[in-house]
Amino acid sequence: VLTTGTGSGKSLAYFIPIVDAILREKLADPAPRTRAIVIYPMNALANSQLEELGKFLGDYGDHPPITYGRYTGQESEDERQYMAANPPDILLTNFMMLELLMTRQDDKDKAIVRNAHGLRFLVLDELHTYRGRQGADVALLVRRVREALSEDLQCIGTSATMATAGSEKEKNQKVAEVASRLFGTRITAANVITETL
Repeated sequence: VLTTGTGSGKSLAYFIPIVDAILREKLADPAPRTRAIVIYPMNALANSQLEELGKFLGDYGDHPPITYGRYTGQESEDERQYMAANPPDILLTNFMMLELLMTRQDDKDKAIVRNAHGLRFLVLDELHTYRGRQGADVALLVRRVREALSEDLQCIGTSATMATAGSEKEKNQKVAEVASRLFGTRITAANVITETL
């Protein structure tokens, strides 16, 4: 879990190691499949990150070393069909669309889920937004993803604001508790990265 201020580079902090890991994995197993899913609470954030990825990964022509795509419900039928047939290495989505992908019986959706078997990374951006009933829904979704797609799943969470009261140690412990509930796995305070000036 990474908790730092807005505009501090949280997205790069997870995209760089994910891209590195995907490049290494593709050397050993170049079979096309989705290796990372990044969940955003709002489509506007997914759209913004799609643009950012385009700046870093979009200048490789027809044979990019890393592929990425957005599947949030804004895509045309042709775009969805293309993504089902050509799985992106990194899939940007929102929790509602991922929930639909995991439960619908449409062939396209089934293909997108099949393409993510062996998933390595699941990122929840803006972790602090998942509270109350929505937090419970997302926690259950993470467990379904883990059960259906990967036992060896690296979960990553980012947030500008998670805990504001108490000492640094107490705040990190609280963040770790929340992340453990959301991700369905034990996360210690040592796995919480905070910002220092």
